[in-house]
Amino acid sequence: MINLYTPATGFPDLEVKIAYGLARVAIEAVGIEKVSIHNNGGFYSIIINISEGERGKLDKTSNLVCRRLLSSEYIPLNTPGIKKSGKGGGFVGNITFKVDDNFSLNMYGHPFLMKKNIKDEPVCGHELEKVGTVLGLAAESGYHHSRDKLDSEPKKDRGRYYIGRPSSPKRLCKSCGLLSLLGMWYASFIFSVADKEVIVIPIPNQELTGSKLQEIFALQHQVRKQWLNQNIPQILIPLVFLSKIPSSADILKGFDLFIAVLSRQQGYHVDGIYLIEIEHYLDYIRQTSFNIATIDRLLMNEKYKALNELNNSIYYRRADSLLKFARFYVQETSTNNWTNFLYLETTKYLLKEVAMIKKEIIENPALQSLARTLRYFIKERKYGYADDIRNARKDSRDFEETIAKMLREGELRRVQQEQDIQAGKKVKNWIYLPKEDEIKEVFRLANEDFESTKLVLVMLAFSSPAKVEEEVEQE
Repeated sequence: MINLYTPATGFPDLEVKIAYGLARVAIEAVGIEKVSIHNNGGFYSIIINISEGERGKLDKTSNLVCRRLLSSEYIPLNTPGIKKSGKGGGFVGNITFKVDDNFSLNMYGHPFLMKKNIKDEPVCGHELEKVGTVLGLAAESGYHHSRDKLDSEPKKDRGRYYIGRPSSPKRLCKSCGLLSLLGMWYASFIFSVADKEVIVIPIPNQELTGSKLQEIFALQHQVRKQWLNQNIPQILIPLVFLSKIPSSADILKGFDLFIAVLSRQQGYHVDGIYLIEIEHYLDYIRQTSFNIATIDRLLMNEKYKALNELNNSIYYRRADSLLKFARFYVQETSTNNWTNFLYLETTKYLLKEVAMIKKEIIENPALQSLARTLRYFIKERKYGYADDIRNARKDSRDFEETIAKMLREGELRRVQQEQDIQAGKKVKNWIYLPKEDEIKEVFRLANEDFESTKLVLVMLAFSSPAKVEEEVEQE
């Protein structure tokens, strides 16, 4: 068995890309079933289930893969920050390939490198003269270069700019640069959002076996160069990205995501970098197709208040965002002639998983009955009752008084609707009035669990009914 180790550079995206690159070389050399990646907290180990006598296969394959990568006409054109230099077939970005370069993996055989902490030492700790030309810590290695400015003026060194103090430029050996480029190409998700490029790199938190690696390599090619012609807020990119590939709910379980958002400003500029957990996103996506449809419908309208509140609810488990989300959703997706309500399945999921409300309250018939009355006023674009119930405090009579006021107006509207029917007019939005014992049941629930009761009542009112209701119903 052979163990290879990433160099513990301190940059999470660089480390995992080198790990993916090493794994890719090993897979090509010995087969996918003999390779696995382990996260050791700050660095990765790549375990290759072969004997020491077969180590030569790795170096031979490493040289073949690196030469193939450097001579590729396709990879540089589709990877942000990488382009052909125009000096011939041996150039990618600022990595210069020489015929006699030898890309051995022997330097990755030790878990900890003895770094000397000198100004010219590369962040990977490898001896530069053994592997050729050095490069700045830029797009093909890590997306931290515009976040690491230590001086107002960068240092210019032989036509290349290194961001950082003139005495300590952030450099990387060529082997690590090529492996990180290989890892980015095979295991990162690259797509466009309006005029920005987004790089998403899966960060494994558990053992990553050959079969799981194969899934990651296959999934990223499905996403490559996809785009959204919308300038969505950066905070929403993880939610939207994962909703576009529902199969990710299973494949990316046990991963975090490193996300870099890039814009073109005389080259690529890093607008934002994020390292986030995605467990809550994946749970939302896998539960029901209605959850994904909710996101798609909001994206169609290119309004993001509801999506922001949904993101707060899912990722941060903020129950106080649920009612804001429901109201914004109805407002942003409805038209002058049609009121669009939340999918009931999505509402039940959010009430259960985010607000942690018991099923008995969510499915209480009395609450559903009163919510049906409140839904009538929402359909009429009269949101005042829903807002007053949402803002009601337990230590006041606001909740009871708002419901009583709503029911009084409901009685008046019912009388008017009955008169319209007798006059031969068509009533499009028939108001339903709950029974007296149902109202008493709602007040009893509010006395026992005030916050849950009013949350369920308003959320159900902003949701589609559990079954089709007749347009005209007389009781």
